[in-house]
Amino acid sequence: MKKSTIRKIEDILRDYPKIDKYIEAREMELRYPVKPADENIGGGKAENKRPEVVERMIITIDEDRALNSLKKQRDVIDNCLEEAGEDTERIIQEMYFSRRPQFTMNGLVQNNIVGVGLRKAYALRNSFIEKVAKELGLYDIF
Repeated sequence: MKKSTIRKIEDILRDYPKIDKYIEAREMELRYPVKPADENIGGGKAENKRPEVVERMIITIDEDRALNSLKKQRDVIDNCLEEAGEDTERIIQEMYFSRRPQFTMNGLVQNNIVGVGLRKAYALRNSFIEKVAKELGLYDIF
């Protein structure tokens, strides 16, 4: 897998703890858009125009690419974490989800936080990243 793909997945994993806030902010942005000032002074209004604000808002929320992408990332990471073992979950939690990680991979192994050796710990992390990349459609063969 390319290093750029690995870095992209690692960035997504680091953002995972804040992803619900990002989703909420994007939904609010779509529900309450900033309307430009109407500069049509003295212009008439359409007589038979019915307001379809709610219908347009629902369609916009359902079709928004950024919002759907965030939701997909959240779901993929949730599914991969559910299928991962306890050691993999601890590694990912400490390495990517912690705001200020206390341990490196060496520290996790040496302090017996994970019950595997260093080589196996790296293999668990790498397989988790590969699985997330495949699920997101970012996996490269090269």
